[in-house]
Amino acid sequence: MTQPLPPAREKAITRLPQYFPTSCKQCATQTDTFFRCFEAHAVMMDGHDVTTAKTSLQHCQTELREYMTCMEKYLAAKNKHWWKVW
Repeated sequence: MTQPLPPAREKAITRLPQYFPTSCKQCATQTDTFFRCFEAHAVMMDGHDVTTAKTSLQHCQTELREYMTCMEKYLAAKNKHWWKVW
C-alpha cells in the first residue's frame, strides 16, 4: 500500500487582505498575534524604506494565515443571508 504524498507547500501570501486591519472579538487572539509579529518585523529603516513592509509578511506567514482564516469565517457568517427559501 502506498502512502499519500505530503501536501505541497502553500504559496506565500505577499499582500495583506482587503479587510486589514479589521478585527472582531471572535478573532482577537489571531489578530493580536499577527499584529504583534507584523509590528516587530515591519519597522522602517529610514523614511524611504519600501521593502521592509513587504518582507515582514514573509516572517509572519503562519500568523497571517490564522488571522485570514478566522476573519474570512467571521465575514462569511456575517454576510450570510438570514432567510430561508422553502
